[in-house]
Amino acid sequence: MLVAMNSGGPDASGRDVKSEVRRIWNRNSAFWDSRMGEGNAFHRVLLLPALERLMEITPGASVLDVACGNGQLSRWMAQRGAHVIAIDISEKQIEAAGARGNSGERKIDYRVIDASDPEALDGLGNTNFDVIVCNMALMDMPDIEPLAKAIPALLRRNGRFVFSVTHPCFNASDMRKVATESEEGGVVKVTCGVEIRRYLTERSEKGLAIAGQPEPQLYFERPLSSLLGAFLRQGLVLNAFEEPAFSNTGEVAAANWFNWQNFKDIPPVIVVRFTRS
Repeated sequence: MLVAMNSGGPDASGRDVKSEVRRIWNRNSAFWDSRMGEGNAFHRVLLLPALERLMEITPGASVLDVACGNGQLSRWMAQRGAHVIAIDISEKQIEAAGARGNSGERKIDYRVIDASDPEALDGLGNTNFDVIVCNMALMDMPDIEPLAKAIPALLRRNGRFVFSVTHPCFNASDMRKVATESEEGGVVKVTCGVEIRRYLTERSEKGLAIAGQPEPQLYFERPLSSLLGAFLRQGLVLNAFEEPAFSNTGEVAAANWFNWQNFKDIPPVIVVRFTRS
């Protein structure tokens, strides 16, 4: 299923894409909260170390958590003394986040806000934040331009915008995981890899973030030039780019050959930092 990109409004069929995204996440919220909790293994092992390095959270820091989901990263930051405003388009996700409490010395301010709504973003104030983070969510947004345009005004001077997404080059809807078996010197060896069938075309497909979720979600896939370009065009400075893989995490190989833990040399995600000069 193809969906118009960078609009957030009706697609070619007349459907309101933003409303569809909100409806799907509201429906998946309870399942997502039960599986994510305070961070699943993918988050804790693969993403969090890179996020921690790039965000550089310090006590008293003012943070905006965009598309916070059930708030697990917000609570992690609050535990480290940050003042956190956490926003999400899904009312049910914000309810789930609030039900889990704060888990930190600072009270988290959870709000239902659409990150592609310029007026709502303006309401968050000017130069209010030391850090803005969007963890594994830009690929869930039909339009990232309003957020990109708002960030320079929301960040304080030298403030940091950090995001993580599925790797546009290696972890997209047309990607196929492959495993090959060979014998080398009498030893059977299995090598895992990926086949890439398209990259440059921006489009949206439905897919599963977690097996068993009630309904597939919409993924909005962009090449690196479009993804990074949205923020570079606003004068933000790209100063950190990481590609976490399971090669250095100490995780043992999974029984399922197609689990990302077995793809030691292929990163399933990227973590990026921009700063406001």
